[in-house]
This record gives sequence, structure tokens and C-alpha cells, in this order.
Amino acid sequence: MVFAVPALALYQVVRLGAVADGRIDSGRSRLLAHLAYASPPLFTFLGVLTYMAGISAAEYPIWIALWLAAIAYSYSGGRLHTRMQLARKAPTWLPAVHGTVAAIVVVGFIAMHLINHLFGLVSAENHIAVMKVLRNWYRNPLVEPVLVALMLFMVASGFILVRARLTQVSDFFGALQTATGAYLLLFITGHMNSVFVFQRGFVGKDTDFWFASGGPAGLLGDPWSVRLIPHYALGVWSVVTHAACGLRAILLTHGMRKALADFIALSLSALAAAAACLMVLALCRVHLA
Repeated sequence: MVFAVPALALYQVVRLGAVADGRIDSGRSRLLAHLAYASPPLFTFLGVLTYMAGISAAEYPIWIALWLAAIAYSYSGGRLHTRMQLARKAPTWLPAVHGTVAAIVVVGFIAMHLINHLFGLVSAENHIAVMKVLRNWYRNPLVEPVLVALMLFMVASGFILVRARLTQVSDFFGALQTATGAYLLLFITGHMNSVFVFQRGFVGKDTDFWFASGGPAGLLGDPWSVRLIPHYALGVWSVVTHAACGLRAILLTHGMRKALADFIALSLSALAAAAACLMVLALCRVHLA
């Protein structure tokens, strides 16, 4: 039931991105659909912020008020415009730079980070052992600040790209790319807040397997941590699927047959879904050893 919310939202993202009778949704309802798909990291981000502020009891009223405001906004003003009216564009150089930075981050950190989480399926101790080795690279005093800067650039440039794409026609893969991009905007921002501000600064502890899994009981151990199941699962799926859609666009530009490019993108997305399931099982304390 939890995954039904982002699934229905993703369906709406695809539907609203298509042209109907020469007209396309201009952005407000499409924005709401993207926001609904990204609701897991938004909910987690809100939970962390209210806890740090000492107003955890206000979390659910704020959450309800947020969505009532978003729904009211989506229904205010006209929503359908002709394609000629949709003129918002991102700088022509930005997609290439965004993709290049993303490739650096994926190779230099994200791929290692996801592989590290797969080792958690063996045991928590195995995950921590691999993590300590990998941290010699990405926790290096010279590497970590650069990595953080690149992440922040991806968030800022991604916001500009998604904002522009919401006023353009999207096919299925275009809708996947904007939906997963919107998810990552909130996921990266919230995750960096949880790691650097909350855990390292507010709590004063390290971020390891026990931090990610909500403690020895795992993600099913308490009512708060259970929200992290869709948060993490869709985060893994979104980052790989987003990159796969970008790769598909590059392959098509270089002359690859559309059927083959589509197959590669969908295969990577399917592998990401399988990997996400295994990672979440590990965080729920399902281990092979």
C-alpha cells in the first residue's frame, strides 16, 4: 500500500506529460504528481527536521497541511496550454555538464556505496568491514568536500532541468527521468542533512549500518524507521533508473537503434529494482550469515 502512492504518482507523471489534442499540462498538476512520487524522502526529511526542532508531535499536522496546500495550488489557475506557449528552457550546456558530474559521482561514490549495501545482505558486520575499506577513498579529507560539492551541484542543476522539462512534452522515458530526478532532488538533500547535520552534528555519532537500519532491530523495529523502507528502495531504483534514462539518450544520439537503447535502459532499471529489494531486506535484518 505504501508503494502504491508513488506508483500511482508515476502513472500520472507519464499521463500528464503526453500531448492531448495539441495541448499539454503546463506544470502545476505535473508538479504535484512529481511531488507525490517523491513523497517518501519528503516524509523522511520532514521527520528528521521536526525531531531536531523538538516538535515531533507536529510532524503529521505539518504533513497534512503541506499536501492540502499542494493540492490547492495544483487546482488554482489554468493548467492546459498549447505547445507553443511552453517556452521555458534550461541552458543548452547544462544537460551535458549535469550528466558528466553525475557520471563522476556514480563511478566515484554511488556505485561503491550501493555495492557496500549489498554486502549487508551477508551480515551487518560484513557491511561495516567493507564500508571501512571504502571510506579510505570517499572519506578522504580531499575527496569528501569535492564529493559534497558535486552532489550540491547535481541538486541545483537537476532542479533547473526538471523545472524546464515540466513545460515540455515527455515520452515514457522522459517521464521516468523527470520523476526519478525529482525524487533524487529531495533524497540527496534529505540524506545529506541526515548524515552531516543530524547524525554527525546533532547526535554526534558515526553513520554506519546501524544508522541506516534504524538500530539492531532493523527498519521494522519501530513505527518511525519503517518509513525508510520506501525511502531507500525507491532511492536506489530512482538513481539507477535516472542514470539509465540519461544513458539511453546518449546512446540514441550516437545512432543506436531505439529498441536496443530502450532494452538497455529497462534492463538496468529492472536490475536496480532487484538490488533495491535485497538492500532493504538487509536493512530489515535479513542476513545470509
